Amino acid sequence: MKNAYERLGCLEFEKQLRDTRTRIRVALDRFIGEPIESKGATGVCHLVSVFGSDVDIGAIWAAIAGQECLTVSGPDLTQRRVSLGKDPRVLRGTVAVAGRSRSVRHLMALSAQMADDTDVGRIILSQGSPEFVLYRISQRLGLPVHPTWANWFWSALVQQKRTQPLDGLGYRPLAVSGTKDEFLQWIGTAVKEREIEIPEEGNSIHWNSILTSPPDR
Repeated sequence: MKNAYERLGCLEFEKQLRDTRTRIRVALDRFIGEPIESKGATGVCHLVSVFGSDVDIGAIWAAIAGQECLTVSGPDLTQRRVSLGKDPRVLRGTVAVAGRSRSVRHLMALSAQMADDTDVGRIILSQGSPEFVLYRISQRLGLPVHPTWANWFWSALVQQKRTQPLDGLGYRPLAVSGTKDEFLQWIGTAVKEREIEIPEEGNSIHWNSILTSPPDR
């Protein structure tokens, strides 16, 4: 956590109501969004994680629920206006900080596309290591896979141009395009051509690197 403040960004919400102007500013520690197409355009946001006072977090929650635009910026993150769109999933909690009389409020919001568990043909991921990609897609779509297939699957995604880097803070995110039926066809063909093998042992599958890998910085 040393020098953690240097990795923090900022999220702002500003709104004018007749004679009243509201401006809320909170710390931003995680962000995932689509690359902005042009300067000044409103971008699509898939995830924000912020913390602040009870009042500030309450205002941000209301803004997200109302599909308002937010302004985000941070280290290696170009300032932009973003929206989480319709039906975002919002989680709120409390963080106790030693030496502070009041707890810090935390909010994490995900776009419907990132939070939805259905097969929509595009999956948003927080990082792009081959084993993590295979694990998350298999969990999302219910694919029968084995950790030893991770490099093969990643190579197939790259060859088919199914990956797209996204903008992030605290993550190295990407989007993967494809459906369950497509990936099952890939797996079936690869098994027939012996590019991958189905292990003979029937033991439980352990995703060791997923469980032990450090969080993104």
